[in-house]
Amino acid sequence: MDILNYEKYLEFIMDYINQKFEVQKEYIKCAKGCALCCKTIGVPFSELEFEYLIEGYNQLDDETKSIVDSKIKQLVSGNCEKECPFLINNICSVYKYRGIICRTFGLLTFSNIDGKDEYNIPFCVHKGLNYASVYDEETNSISSEKVTELNYKEEPKFYALDRSILFNLKLVRDLGLDFGVSRRLIDWLKDFENKREK
Repeated sequence: MDILNYEKYLEFIMDYINQKFEVQKEYIKCAKGCALCCKTIGVPFSELEFEYLIEGYNQLDDETKSIVDSKIKQLVSGNCEKECPFLINNICSVYKYRGIICRTFGLLTFSNIDGKDEYNIPFCVHKGLNYASVYDEETNSISSEKVTELNYKEEPKFYALDRSILFNLKLVRDLGLDFGVSRRLIDWLKDFENKREK
């Protein structure tokens, strides 16, 4: 894995993603310690993303690594909650090394899969968080009427931040990156744990 080139890629896309969070900041309730988005391990990770995540794991101090190791073991054996094992006290222990889906979560996103447009609203809207003030539960959509009524400065926007788009940017080819196969994070973790036990 070419870490330097992947980090160049991350620097570029994070600049773009952070701009979108800034534009939509009046709707965003993400804050350190919330971690609702980390309470699932069924999220997709590419091979490259997982290798980078393990780079972060390798940088952890021994005490933190021991906590993560214990959580991975429990997770793989099915004896714990289905949350990311890198989450400690509701804070990501490998934040710099987190996956793309972790970086984009919270924004309204758009993708086109097999010629069909798909609009995604973060699930935390149902917890009264991101975009909740302008969300219509009945229609499962953003309400323009609520945006106007509440005098928001910016209209909510859907951004093309699907992994299939972000993994196929010209920059990816220019940097010679290969994301490899994508699997659920839990599947990568099971393989990781099995290799360590051998």
